[in-house]
Amino acid sequence: MILGAIPVAVATMFLITAGRQLHSYHRTRTHCSIGPRDRPGCPGGRATPSRHTLSYMSNAVCSDSSPILAVDAGQSSTRVRCEPGPWGAGWIVTSSGVRTALPLAQQFATVMRDVATAHPEITRSDCTVAIGSSGARDDEDPIAVLHALKPFGVSRVLLAHDSVTSYLGALGNQLGVVTASGTGVITLAVGRHSVARVDGWGYVIGDAGSAFWLGRHGLDAVMRAHDGRGEPTVLSETIGSDFDDIEAAYLDLHADPLMVSRIAAYSAKVTAAAEEGDHVSHDICVRAAHELAHSTVTGLRQTELTDADSPAVGLLGGVMKSQLIHAAITREISAAMPGARIVEPLGEGLDGAAALPTVGADSPLSQRIHVAQ
Repeated sequence: MILGAIPVAVATMFLITAGRQLHSYHRTRTHCSIGPRDRPGCPGGRATPSRHTLSYMSNAVCSDSSPILAVDAGQSSTRVRCEPGPWGAGWIVTSSGVRTALPLAQQFATVMRDVATAHPEITRSDCTVAIGSSGARDDEDPIAVLHALKPFGVSRVLLAHDSVTSYLGALGNQLGVVTASGTGVITLAVGRHSVARVDGWGYVIGDAGSAFWLGRHGLDAVMRAHDGRGEPTVLSETIGSDFDDIEAAYLDLHADPLMVSRIAAYSAKVTAAAEEGDHVSHDICVRAAHELAHSTVTGLRQTELTDADSPAVGLLGGVMKSQLIHAAITREISAAMPGARIVEPLGEGLDGAAALPTVGADSPLSQRIHVAQ
């Protein structure tokens, strides 16, 4: 979930299509942009970028083109949204999530089968599908995806990791960084000439400050208190009571096929206890905030953004709903880079997926967007 109310100030995006051979490529085209509300809307010609926006986003005359389906594919579910156009007002179909260890093409075909069942009209058009997906690699080949989706009327595929679409949805054409912390966590920073990914390496070797990280440390605190190695904590009741035998908790957890999501769910009990004054939980939350702030600032520095750039910072995901964690992150970022701006997200991942066709060939993000048609 995105913290607070989401002011969806996302402009409608359309493609200007041209026939090309089937291949992956980086491209130049005109487009409408997602942007801050103080930028000119479409139509209106090319806007001069400010010192904290990306020059590769531009405004263009809006025109009808092939229909667009925006796809936000996560591990728990996949949402497909029809962008405004020949199919009328946007509708959304929710389908199964993606399994990141398996090839994506056939999984997307399953999703499109669900969409075609609900809206058979898509099979009679040459539509574009713009996908932001968990598990998509930086070198992902979109041709297999296009082949799998062709029976459903798809003539063009744009595919990117969901960190890219989260960034576009949250910040649009602004220079800056997005840190999204849910079950896992990933940071993506975009400068004028480079992109930096920080963390997002999974619960075994990364995801510092994620919901899993919080839940894992909460369980650790319970076991330390049980052994006498750590301070007493209310978590011994709120988390410990979930187990008939606390000394067999590790066996119970390892046997659970949903272990990761189960442990991540304990993050809510940790943050609630912290808000209520539990010292141990408070310390865990502060350490989580430090990890998240450190990743965020690292991303800004890796892309050579400075105070002078006034970079935008988007903080997304369920972990950011904790006022304690959000405030602590904000303090650390402000101390490390006073010129950085903590901003409300412009939109969400679906909006970012819809924006994929607007990213120009001169954008550093274009190297992470894979196209086949």
